[in-house]
Amino acid sequence: MIMAKITVAVYTTLREKLGFSRKDFEGKNLAEIIDAVCRLKREAPGLLLDGPSKVKSHFVVTLNSEIVDNSKLKKTKIKDGDILHIFPPVSGG
Repeated sequence: MIMAKITVAVYTTLREKLGFSRKDFEGKNLAEIIDAVCRLKREAPGLLLDGPSKVKSHFVVTLNSEIVDNSKLKKTKIKDGDILHIFPPVSGG
C-alpha cells in the first residue's frame, strides 16, 4: 500500500495541547495518521486514544467532511491531499 500525505486539522483545546492547528502527516491509513499525531507529544495518546489507534468516542473525526467510524480507521483509504479533522467535544451553553 502506498503512503499518502494528508493534512490533520485540530481545534480549540486539542490545538493548544498538541501544539498545532494544521500539520501534514504521511501514512497508509487513518490509524497510521492518528498514531503519528500521538507521537508528537507524550500526553497525546492519553488525550486522544481509548486503545491502540482508537480515538476516544467523544471526539468527532472527519475525512474530507465525512464522519469516520472509529472502528474503521485501519480500513479507511486515504490519498494525497485529504484533510482529517479532529473535533473536540462540544461544551458550553
